[in-house]
Amino acid sequence: LETFEEEDPAVQLQLLTATVKCFLKNPEETQDMVQRVLDMATEESDNPDLRDRGFIYWRLLSTDPEAAKMVVLGDKPVIEDDTFRLEPALLNVLIGQIATLSSVYHKPPEAFVVRGPRIGATEEYDEEEDEEAYEDENDVGEDGGGADLLDMGGLGITDSAPAQGGGDLFGGGSGAKEPRMAPVCTADKSGGLDILTGFHQVNGRIMMEFEFSNVSCPAAVSSLAIQLNKNSFGLSPASQQIVLNPPIAQGATCRSSVELVTTPAMLAPIPAGQPASPQIQVAIKNMATNNVFYFAANFDFEALFGADGALERSAFIETWKSIDDRKELFGTVSDLPPGSADIDQVTAKFKDNNIFFIARRPVPNAEGQEVVYFSMRTSTGMDFLAELTFKQGVNACKICLKTESASYGLLAKQALENILREP
Repeated sequence: LETFEEEDPAVQLQLLTATVKCFLKNPEETQDMVQRVLDMATEESDNPDLRDRGFIYWRLLSTDPEAAKMVVLGDKPVIEDDTFRLEPALLNVLIGQIATLSSVYHKPPEAFVVRGPRIGATEEYDEEEDEEAYEDENDVGEDGGGADLLDMGGLGITDSAPAQGGGDLFGGGSGAKEPRMAPVCTADKSGGLDILTGFHQVNGRIMMEFEFSNVSCPAAVSSLAIQLNKNSFGLSPASQQIVLNPPIAQGATCRSSVELVTTPAMLAPIPAGQPASPQIQVAIKNMATNNVFYFAANFDFEALFGADGALERSAFIETWKSIDDRKELFGTVSDLPPGSADIDQVTAKFKDNNIFFIARRPVPNAEGQEVVYFSMRTSTGMDFLAELTFKQGVNACKICLKTESASYGLLAKQALENILREP
């Protein structure tokens, strides 16, 4: 200790810790030594790290020596290399994602990123690859529920209440919100049809909207059959028939609606700790040609919000407090269309989507800022609570969302962002 003051700061820190350890193990013989080192560290040193550590040790030793022993003499965790503990399959995925965040998090992209609905084109599937995938992963036995997308060969057109094409585009319900239509399948994949789809709710019913364009099919298309694969929402068609009236001749376009219902047997399991996928895999059969084709569409989660999602303020506060803060999701929606940051307009727009206003209040000590609270509930019974923060004159919004259904939180937040961005 004679050269303590002349040593490098790193050495002084080590000497200080070593001296305190000696004192805790043999206090009778090292009391003068520890007193001397603490004096030099706290009174004579101008190194802030050394002084702070000295004061911490001094306070620990003077108030609770037993606590000091637990801190200073506590067992250190064993340093282990878990590089080779990854599953081989996961390791192969991460190698292919070496230049992305997957290699940092040691997780596949789908574990922490959810593809936003309607951003870019949805995936299309090669028919042969799809058949192999569905046979391996999605077969349903004779006694099982759900649908097998490949089991369409014997599907007839005698079911009751088929989906009708033509007529009113969106089912005729007053105030029905028009869906965001997106291309999902091109003519070269479907035997001559270009297909757009979208999802919305009409009079409490979940509807999947289609726009069929006959690009290159010589025969007029008059009847189709539809089947969905198991999905994160348990959705399946109420009727598997799509009757197009009038039939779609080559060069013509027709629109049709398919009602979707929630069925427990159609609910796909979600891996623990991972977000629910918005993707719905669809198979369609042209009944005239027996051609079956496949595609996937991203479901608009707001179409699942029910009319019973309003909460009393007291119930909202109690529910908000009961949800662990670790289940909060945050986001900022910027570059909103003009008027989309007006709270009254947002409230009206949300009400049209079964997102219910709870309360609003100014943000303390933040001039021009207001916080608004909303609640929503899906037809499957999942509750979501949202806190939106607006600033006067700024076309942006901060979102905080809470839910016990953590796997669906990202989809609910994305639904709010999509609605806010609507003109």
